[in-house]
Amino acid sequence: MQKHFVSLLLIVLGINLLFAQAVNRYKVLPYDNPGTKRLLKTETGNYYYYRNLPERALILNTIGVEKVELRSFSKEAVRKPEIVVIINKQRKTYPLTVAEKKGDYYLFSPLIIEIPENTQSIQIICYDRSIYTRAFSVLPPKPPKAAKQPNIVIKAHSGVVNVQHNGSNSDYYSFMPNQPLKFTLNNGRNAYLFVRPRLLDRSLPKLGLYANGSLIETIDFTLKRTTKYHSPGINNLGIARKIVLPANANSTNYELRALSDHLFLAKPILMKK
Repeated sequence: MQKHFVSLLLIVLGINLLFAQAVNRYKVLPYDNPGTKRLLKTETGNYYYYRNLPERALILNTIGVEKVELRSFSKEAVRKPEIVVIINKQRKTYPLTVAEKKGDYYLFSPLIIEIPENTQSIQIICYDRSIYTRAFSVLPPKPPKAAKQPNIVIKAHSGVVNVQHNGSNSDYYSFMPNQPLKFTLNNGRNAYLFVRPRLLDRSLPKLGLYANGSLIETIDFTLKRTTKYHSPGINNLGIARKIVLPANANSTNYELRALSDHLFLAKPILMKK
């Protein structure tokens, strides 16, 4: 039940994140000749709104602007609120609809105005002296950020084994002939490995190093045993070999396969950039 709840919560958070990324962004546009101003505080921000000077239109620079959202409010109830927009000498009247009343102000629903290509400026006129406006350039949503891949991703192994040395502990990944160690290096990171075999008889341990499915190196081990490294439940550990992986330009899939009938312990270590 708890796992189901956590999964559901992650799905909801993911949907909210995608929705947030899909929401339009807005950039405040200044008027070239603003008149009287009034401050309006809302959940979308605190901005000064302006009314045009008597018998003059508000001029809005629209170079590089494709779409304008015009927000407005009035100080009092207006019987027939409307705004006139002039684009390329073409005059269009937009009726306003009250969306809500906030304090002493009547907030109107925003107007979306498409701006023709290469339009230098537009004019905004409101004959009612109680109405104030503010223009916002509508920007496209920000593209979602690509999630950065982990530098190293372990994909397959036979189990995690604890190796002790001078009171310290390290985790190694084990692999055997029937279960290789597979991992991916991402983000152009390089790495090396310490690999130890378990010695049970006089046969020599051997493994193969593969990159993107191709064998690039065969590595032989000796029969020398270590007395400094120990692992609970695993005896007769051999001397480790340090294996430096080839240069990784971007992402590379690596695989260590046991070519002899031995258990191996490996510890990948990322190199510092």
